[in-house]
Amino acid sequence: MVTSAENILTPVQLRQLTAIQATSRALDVTSARLASGRKVNSVLDSPQSFFAARALDYRADDLNRILDGIGQGIQIIKAADTGIKAAMKILDQAEGYLQDVEQRFMNGEIDISQIDDDSLPANATAVTFTSPADLLTYAGAQDGAGVITIDNGGDGVTLDGNLWKRRLLNYAVTANTILQFDFRSGNQPEIAGIGFDNDTNFSNNNNFFFMYGSQTSGVNWRVPTPTYDYDGSGDWAHVEIPIGTFFTGNFSHLVFINDDDGGGDLGDASYNNIILSEGPLEENDPIAVGPQELEDQYEGILNQLDLVALDSSYRGTNLLDDDSLTTYFNQYRSSYILTDGIKASSAGLGLEFDDFGSLEAVQEKLEQIREAREELRAYATSLSVDLGVLMMRQNFTVSMVNTLAEGSDKLTLADQNEEGARMLALQTRQQIQMSILSIRPPLLSGLF
Repeated sequence: MVTSAENILTPVQLRQLTAIQATSRALDVTSARLASGRKVNSVLDSPQSFFAARALDYRADDLNRILDGIGQGIQIIKAADTGIKAAMKILDQAEGYLQDVEQRFMNGEIDISQIDDDSLPANATAVTFTSPADLLTYAGAQDGAGVITIDNGGDGVTLDGNLWKRRLLNYAVTANTILQFDFRSGNQPEIAGIGFDNDTNFSNNNNFFFMYGSQTSGVNWRVPTPTYDYDGSGDWAHVEIPIGTFFTGNFSHLVFINDDDGGGDLGDASYNNIILSEGPLEENDPIAVGPQELEDQYEGILNQLDLVALDSSYRGTNLLDDDSLTTYFNQYRSSYILTDGIKASSAGLGLEFDDFGSLEAVQEKLEQIREAREELRAYATSLSVDLGVLMMRQNFTVSMVNTLAEGSDKLTLADQNEEGARMLALQTRQQIQMSILSIRPPLLSGLF
């Protein structure tokens, strides 16, 4: 009875069977290489080539991540360059505006007289203050202790305490005279009022108007106390009193009463934008403009420059808002370039929007614009240098990644032509071996 192949196969046939098995294994390996395109698919195929290729692939992966950082650095610089181009256009607009103002100064179209009266029309006079010393004692012993504060650059005053004061005025009140101002009180006094007088005696006339307070007696008021009474809200309230309908004449002083001699937390009264006019305020000459209007218009242009600088951010980095950018060129962070930012706002570029009071001030602003333009141009040049470096390193890194990938491929990729030829040879060998194995040995042929 036959129990194994050895019992029926000759030694020659056994060797042929082993050869067929080896050829089959070789066919499997070649098929795998043709299917994957690699001659090294696992560490078992070639440990040395496998680990060498893996090291090259790891470094290529690291450099690919570095490429991402370089690409983002390029975009950050491009965003800053876009902001600089927009800022340049705004500077051109600002320069054109200043040149126009300069010409209008030369043509006499700027009303310099409006500098001291906040662009008031010709029929109006502003009451301003330079220091607390402008307010003199009034009503003798009635004037007590307190604090005088000059507000709003001299356009207003606050009396806090028991204060009776007068301001030199020398104004002729006519039938058309109107007094207007803004009033506010944060802590109610006993009496807050305003009026006119030619001496320091408040009891010999009644040219006063009650504004606010817990006490309505003690002063001879021109009109009933509720007429101009403040609402106590703590907010500014505009008051307009047609003085000329109540009295006329020449008056040397404007009087401020802030009586609060009852002790405790003393009251206060604030007056702002005090204007005397003959009739309703007239409109200014439409040809002549004042410095304040010029300042406001120029400030609006510079505000756009500030907004452009703030909006030139890319993923949280803004080179025009004094941020800096560090771009790395290798995985060890030992090779890099540092791109410094600048403050490209109007303040950062040294541009001032206030003071349009003279031709020289306007010409100084023109010089500031030219210096700001040169600063932006110099910075744009430095950005172009850094951008060139980044693009060069980007190309270099791409080439290095390709070189590393090519080196890895040379260690692991299979030659498709070679493997195809090997497959054909192995298949042919396998057919021959199978044919040889099928030939019957002479000793056994008689048994069948």
